[in-house]
Amino acid sequence: MSRNVREQFDFLGVKVVSRREVTYPIFDKFPPKDCEELVLRVDDMWGQPYREIQYAACDYLFRHKELLGGPQLVFLKKLIKTRAWRDTVDTLATSVLGDLAWRLPAVRTKIAAWIRDPNIWVRRSAIIFQLQYREKTDWPLLRDFCASCAKDDDFYVRNGIGRALSEYARINPSEVKRFVLSNTLPFQTSQEILKNI
Repeated sequence: MSRNVREQFDFLGVKVVSRREVTYPIFDKFPPKDCEELVLRVDDMWGQPYREIQYAACDYLFRHKELLGGPQLVFLKKLIKTRAWRDTVDTLATSVLGDLAWRLPAVRTKIAAWIRDPNIWVRRSAIIFQLQYREKTDWPLLRDFCASCAKDDDFYVRNGIGRALSEYARINPSEVKRFVLSNTLPFQTSQEILKNI
């Protein structure tokens, strides 16, 4: 498990199903009474040494995401940047940040500033947060984000562009194809997007 994240984190070696069999009953027994308690609990779990505890924190946050509001955008950004890797970042971006921006469209304006953030995981999150929006995707916003990062050297940012555009191509293939052919994306990213259009 540690090899999958380039030996950056320590693991207990607990698989997903086993972990959730243990944690979900605890989550059900101890729901947070409010947003402040949710943030405190997740923040505490995030500081623990084993990776499975960050996974559990993502599950807990997801189960109570409706408690989050605009002010918690700063907290989500902190989680995205701390102990960061694709495993937690993608869950937070698509399932928690995406939900927040869906419920509170004004949050999208603040996320727009993330595309210029020096942190690669913050940029990736801005690109993929709409991944589950399907036909409700804000295409002009996604298009602008992808264009802003088209020449980004980082693999995970380029990969995020590929994921986001490939997903939206299921809904609007002609627009995605037009975008890819009129922008200078890395060859591998372009090929990955276009192969299924």
